[in-house]
Amino acid sequence: MRSIICIGFIILIFFQPAYSQPSQTIRGKVLDQESRMPLFGANVIILEVGPLTGVITDEAGVFMIEEVPVGRYNIMVSHLGYKSFIMRDVLVGTGKEVFIEVGMKEYVLEMEGVSVSANISKDQTINPMAGISARSFTVEETEKYAGSWGDPARMASNYAGVFPNGDIYNYLVIRGNSPYGLIWRMEGIPIPNPNHFDVPGSKGGPISIINNKQLTQSDFITSAFPAEYNNGVSGIFDLRLREGNNQKHEFVGELGLMGIDFGAEGPISKKSGASYMFNVRFSLLGLVDELLWVGALPHYQDINFKVNFPIKKGKVSVFGFGGNSWIKGIQDDSLHSTPMYKRQITQESGARSGVVGLKHIHFLSDRTRLVSDIAVSRSSTYLRYDSLVNDEISREVISNTYQEDKILISSKIRSKLNAKNSLNTGLSLENNFVDYYLDNEIELFSVPGGDSLVEYPPNILKNDKLFVFNGFIEWKHRFNNSLELYTGLNYTHFFMNNSSALEPRASLRWYFSDNQTISLGYGSHSQLHPFFYYFIRTPNTDDKWDRENYTETNLDLGLTRSHHFSLGYDLAISRDLRFKAEAYQQILYNVPVERRSSTYSLINLGAGSNNNVSQDSLVNEGTGKNLGIEFTFEKFLKGLLLPDYNLSA
Repeated sequence: MRSIICIGFIILIFFQPAYSQPSQTIRGKVLDQESRMPLFGANVIILEVGPLTGVITDEAGVFMIEEVPVGRYNIMVSHLGYKSFIMRDVLVGTGKEVFIEVGMKEYVLEMEGVSVSANISKDQTINPMAGISARSFTVEETEKYAGSWGDPARMASNYAGVFPNGDIYNYLVIRGNSPYGLIWRMEGIPIPNPNHFDVPGSKGGPISIINNKQLTQSDFITSAFPAEYNNGVSGIFDLRLREGNNQKHEFVGELGLMGIDFGAEGPISKKSGASYMFNVRFSLLGLVDELLWVGALPHYQDINFKVNFPIKKGKVSVFGFGGNSWIKGIQDDSLHSTPMYKRQITQESGARSGVVGLKHIHFLSDRTRLVSDIAVSRSSTYLRYDSLVNDEISREVISNTYQEDKILISSKIRSKLNAKNSLNTGLSLENNFVDYYLDNEIELFSVPGGDSLVEYPPNILKNDKLFVFNGFIEWKHRFNNSLELYTGLNYTHFFMNNSSALEPRASLRWYFSDNQTISLGYGSHSQLHPFFYYFIRTPNTDDKWDRENYTETNLDLGLTRSHHFSLGYDLAISRDLRFKAEAYQQILYNVPVERRSSTYSLINLGAGSNNNVSQDSLVNEGTGKNLGIEFTFEKFLKGLLLPDYNLSA
C-alpha cells in the first residue's frame, strides 16, 4: 500500500498542470546599515524598465511595488543624506512574492543635492564592520553558478582563493587552509556543521542541510575578520534568514534531484506583523530505495524554520535547522567466505545535526540596540558493522558514535554613536557536552561453521564541562566619506586547560575615487580543536587495548594561532563590470603536531572524510605559511539574456 501511495504521489506531481502569474509583487524594508532603524521616505526604483517604476518607504521603512513583470531587475534605493544603493539581479518569479532588505550607509558630511553614484550589492556586506576580504551573496547566486546545487559552500568554490576539496564533498580550501578552519554562523550565532553525512572533525559534507530559499543576503569573509568572530582561521559563512511573508500565506512544492521539498510561510498576525516560515525535504534516492529495495542509496531529511514576532521596541525570533542522514549497504565478505560458508557484512553510517535559537532584539534608543541569544545544538555521527553468517541472526561487531551538544548564551550591544563612529561589544559563554563511544577493535576469525570473536573493551568518554568564554569590542571610525578605519579586539578562553587568545584586528578602506577602492587589513585569529582530540588516551603499558591504565597526553593543547595580512584593490570598470585584486600572507603557529618526528599535523584536519582520531602526544610546535594573490573579473547580469561570469586566478 505504501508503495502504491508513493508512486501515485509522484505521478500526481508530474502531471499537475502549471499555473503562473505574468507579474508579481516586490516588497521590502530599508534600514540604516549601522543602527538598523527604518528609513522613512527612501526612494525605491526599478532600473532599466520603462515607464519608470518606483515607490517611497513608509514610517516603518517598508515599501511595496505591485504588478512587476516576471524577470530579473536592478533596484536602486536612495535617501537624502545616504549613499545610494543598487540591489543587483533581483529575480522576480511566479507564484511567490519577492522580499528584499536594504541597509544604507549614511554620509559623514552633508552632500549638496542628490548623489547619482551608487554602491552595488556585492561591494557592501551585511556586517558593516567587514573592511576587507569580504563580500555578500544572494539566494540567486547559490543557484546560478555551475554545480552550486543551491549550496552556499559549493557556490563559494567559484570565488578567487577558494578551492573545492574534491567533487563529492563541499569542503572548502580557503587560501591554502584546511577545511576545518571555516566558521559557520546563522543569525549571528555559531552553528554545527550544516551538512548531511558529516564526519568528526569536518566542516562540510556531500549535501547541505541549509535550504537556500530561506536565506536572505549573507556574508562570506576570508581574512582579517571583524572582531566579533572567533574560533576559525580560514573563512566565515555568516548566514542570515529572511522573515516569512507577513501579509499572505504562500506554499511551494518541488521535486528534483536533491529530493522532495515542501515549504510554507505566512502571517501569524497581520496586525502585529508576526510571521512563520519553514521548509522540509526528503531525499528522492531514499524514496527510490524504499520502493525498490536497491540498497546503498543515501537517505536524508531536513527542516529549516524561522518564526518572527515584532514587539514594542524590537522583535523576538525563533529559528533553526535539523538534518538526519544515513546510508546502509550489504556486501559479501569474500576474504572470509567459502562455498560452504558465506558471510556478509552490513555497514550503516549516518549523521544528525541541528540547532534551535532564540533571539531578542531590543532598541534602547534610535542608535543603540541590545541583541541577546540563547541556542542549543547537537551534532552526532555513527558507524556500525553487522556480521551475518549463513543467513543467521546478525551480530554487531563494530560500533562508533560521536555526539556533541552545546548550550550558548550571548549578549551584544551595537551602537551607532554618530555618522562617524560605531561601537559594538559582546560576551558569550558556551558549554559543550561530549559523548564518544568507540568500539571498533574487534577481530573476527572465520572458521567453517562459525566465527570466533576476540572482543576488546570499548573506549568510552563523557564530559559535560567544556566551557568556552568569548568577548569582543570593535570600533568603526569614518574620517570622511572616503576613508574608514575598523579596529577591534577579541578574547577567547577555554576553561578545561586554561588556554586563551587575545586577538587584535584592524583594517583601513579608502575610496579614493567614485569607482576605486584600496583596502588594507590585519587579523590575529585562533581556533580550538575538535574536542575528541583532547581526550585521546595513551596506554601506560605495552597492551594497546588497556582501557584502565592510560594518560590523556593531549589535554594541554593550546589554540592554533595565525596572523593574516591582506591588501586589496577594487575597480568598478562600469556599472556591470568589476575588477578586484587582493594579495595576502598568513602565518600559522602553535599548530598541534606529534612530539616525535613525523609528517602529521592538525593543520590538515578536515581535508578528507577519514580524519585520524587516534593521534596522541601532540604539542603546539607546528607552523605554516600561506602566500598568494587573487584576481577577479566579475560581469553582472544586464537585462534578461546576458550571462554572468566570474574569472579568478
